[in-house]
Amino acid sequence: MPRRFLMATYAASINRALQPSQEQLVDHRERCSADPDKLATIGCAVGQQVRIKRNNDEYGLYTVSEVRQENPDNVVRMGLTGRRRLGTDEEFDGVVDSQVVKTLRECDAKDQNEFTERLKDNGVQSELIAIAPHGGDIELHTDQQAERVASRLAAKAISSWRCKGWHAAGALDHWHITSTDINEASFPLLNSIISRGFRYAVAFHGFDNEPGILIGGTAPAALKREIRDAIAGATASSSFEVRIADPDEGFGGNDQRNIVNRLTARDQNGIQNGIQIEQSLPARSGHWPAIADAVAEVYGRRL
Repeated sequence: MPRRFLMATYAASINRALQPSQEQLVDHRERCSADPDKLATIGCAVGQQVRIKRNNDEYGLYTVSEVRQENPDNVVRMGLTGRRRLGTDEEFDGVVDSQVVKTLRECDAKDQNEFTERLKDNGVQSELIAIAPHGGDIELHTDQQAERVASRLAAKAISSWRCKGWHAAGALDHWHITSTDINEASFPLLNSIISRGFRYAVAFHGFDNEPGILIGGTAPAALKREIRDAIAGATASSSFEVRIADPDEGFGGNDQRNIVNRLTARDQNGIQNGIQIEQSLPARSGHWPAIADAVAEVYGRRL
């Protein structure tokens, strides 16, 4: 049953994570814990995202990765790195908001340091979806790439889902949610397509760990090689390495919980056809259209 997107808030006391019992909060800047009954009053539950606000300028997204009974029940806990996302090392009074995304025009979202969700979809096609969960200023050019793939394959009516965030103090720090944590219950447009079961899904991402481009996901090796070779050809004038992620690589995108994998229907062999493309900033800045065009060409041959 589709979730009703209730927009509600409660006043909270943002406290330190408990050690050693909440070590996963201490080590993860995007996660928090909360009282389950208090969360329910705003229509949320464990595993979903919430918006936490410290003041008019400091607010961002968190995943409720753990629930625990609190006294008082408005206590929310996070580690030091989580509090620093909102500009402080200290505990503070804040507001927990169930509304993760705002319905705004892109220009208004930029002006207001906000986070929005976009979907291009005809309501029925299930061949391919291109996504960018971290668009806008979070991971530059990734949303443009998803949109470009959809535009290049417009005759096939493919879908694209993007989130876009801006913030003067750093969009990545305020709006990034790890792809394995993204919960459709917190994103109305994603929720509308999550159960369709696309034949293929491709996600565009940005990373800073390496200078090149990494092809991952749960899709078969043959598709990864095809995409790798197409991108390598499109960026041949550069010195970027384009490679396929190792099975246990941190940015490999092969976790079945990753949103790009969950958007796909399992094939007859039980395989999810999700592809994750991680790109360094130089690769995205200088070659984002060529990379998107190469990806569109690969899928265009398969659809």
